[in-house]
Amino acid sequence: MNPTKERTPPGHSANATAFMAARDLESHGFFLTPFLQPGFDVLDAGCGPATITTGIAEAVFPARVTAADVSREHLETARRLTQGREIVNIDFIAASAARLPFPDHSFDVVFAHALLEHLREPEQAVREFHRVTRPGGFLAVGSPDWDNFALDPHPPRVARALHAYRNLQERNGGNTRAGAMLRDWITAAGFTALVHDEWIEEHENPRLIAEYLALQLENAGQFHHGTALREWAALPGARFCQSWKFATGVRADEYTGRPLRTE
Repeated sequence: MNPTKERTPPGHSANATAFMAARDLESHGFFLTPFLQPGFDVLDAGCGPATITTGIAEAVFPARVTAADVSREHLETARRLTQGREIVNIDFIAASAARLPFPDHSFDVVFAHALLEHLREPEQAVREFHRVTRPGGFLAVGSPDWDNFALDPHPPRVARALHAYRNLQERNGGNTRAGAMLRDWITAAGFTALVHDEWIEEHENPRLIAEYLALQLENAGQFHHGTALREWAALPGARFCQSWKFATGVRADEYTGRPLRTE
């Protein structure tokens, strides 16, 4: 298997873009913020539409944030979304997380949200994160853990649809339990683990995530599962609670003594 082969997270539709663009630094990158301070160079790997990236850029200005994504479509969307916001310290680059085009020790902080669960070789990507992190620098990664998702109501048709989506992601080379493996992956790559924890995202509009999942299933010819998800999301009181896990670490080897300001 080619360790550099990386699939783009599914979906370039308006729904998929809106689904990802609803995320920002406060809502989905809060575990990164303790490591951000002015002057820190940051890599956002798998930046998507860059709505989290813009918050990072504001926090570390005048340092640079490199927004990398394997999808040129995502990068073009990100450029459009950041136009007019007067954010001048983001560089966009098409790159695979499994083979980053940066020298060793390029960044003070590396961040990846909702990326590792889509990769065939997530361990290779985390090793690359370690390589490009400066000694004393930090890593923050977050991924879902589908074993701990909760829906209400949860009829059998919807359970089968969710199971079908998990199978689809796994067949595409992803891992729907990636969140539970983050600590092991970053430790194996050479980081000293700091925090590994969970938060629950209850989707304010369950129709948005139901549509996102339905489109992926229908693209694979599984139209009945897409219908089941849409019908479920239209039920009064439908709730979708998504389990996210995050892990943070420090590259403690060859530490140069550069302090992190915490006050």
